[in-house]
Amino acid sequence: MRVEKILLRDFRCYEEAEVTFDPSVNIICGENAAGKTNLLESVYYFSAMKPLRAVRERETVRYGAEVAYLEATVNSGGREKVLTSCISSKGGKRLTRNGVKLKTSGEMLGDLRTVVFSPEDLYIVKGASAERRRLMDRAICQLRPSYWAALNEYNRIIVQKQKILKNREEKPSLLELLPSYNERLAHFAGTLISVRSSYVAKLSQLAAECSASLSAGRDVLSLEYRTLSNIPSPRDMDVNDIRCAVGEHLRSHYAAELASGSCLSGPHKDDISIFVNGTDAKSFASQGQTRTASLALKLAEREIFFRDTGEYPVLLLDDVLSELDPVRQSGVLNRIEGGQVLITCCSSEAQPLGGRLITVQRGRISEVRDIVKAK
Repeated sequence: MRVEKILLRDFRCYEEAEVTFDPSVNIICGENAAGKTNLLESVYYFSAMKPLRAVRERETVRYGAEVAYLEATVNSGGREKVLTSCISSKGGKRLTRNGVKLKTSGEMLGDLRTVVFSPEDLYIVKGASAERRRLMDRAICQLRPSYWAALNEYNRIIVQKQKILKNREEKPSLLELLPSYNERLAHFAGTLISVRSSYVAKLSQLAAECSASLSAGRDVLSLEYRTLSNIPSPRDMDVNDIRCAVGEHLRSHYAAELASGSCLSGPHKDDISIFVNGTDAKSFASQGQTRTASLALKLAEREIFFRDTGEYPVLLLDDVLSELDPVRQSGVLNRIEGGQVLITCCSSEAQPLGGRLITVQRGRISEVRDIVKAK
């Protein structure tokens, strides 16, 4: 799987840009705020159908413009597809595949798969549980479109239930709807928990291997998926049994939810515990260990894609080498061979990888040239 070409108009800082990528390594070089990450984000967008950074989609439209246009020519399984998105500054978008209009974003999921690492991903280890849920959901949604549908439906019902709980005093009659909402929540929650637990088990094994490789054996990484207290081992349970357990947990928290006016039970509270050398990484990991663990998780995610689909996803690495010691830098560069890679940097530090050098200056592509891999 690879992205062959990107065409941008009025996206982020780019008034207009067109880039043809090398099928192996692409080094996007330039000063800070030149537009390197924005170029990376344009590729990511077609895999997730949303911006890389936590902003509203319309905020990706260049300041002063009305519409952002993105076009990606991708190759998957030997088949070429042309994907486009027109994003309005007023909200809304129009998507096409090979000139055919698509009704929903979900229809485009799977046309391009990516794994992305950015400096914000350090919060996967040190941040709140929402960061680790996002790690799972981003990856699984690309692999399983049915999971994307279940997640969206679960989140939609949670929003509706939250409104009922918030307005429980003004509109107490709405509380009669809660049992039916909880029944529907339990159904979709069972799917989410079952798929997440299986995914984290694979992620833990491969992330441990990647961490050992990146750190030259210095770091032992392990993961533990945490969900509802009455589901200690979801991998050993049938999905229908999980749904029953979720239903029981929801019923046991009914009074507490009424008292607090918020949804307290469900996989929207899930987390992954991350350990480095047997200790809680969130509390005790050093900066280098944190960065290594985050990278290991992303490289493991990439390997899961490969084993599941037979193709490597496009690997997007944003400022990956900064603040790593030489041993860990070498470990990263040795593990990204195979498949297509786009990597941003402020200097020529990644040029020994060969491939194509793309230089960005002030929101424009100033130079594109091939480079020879160092021997």
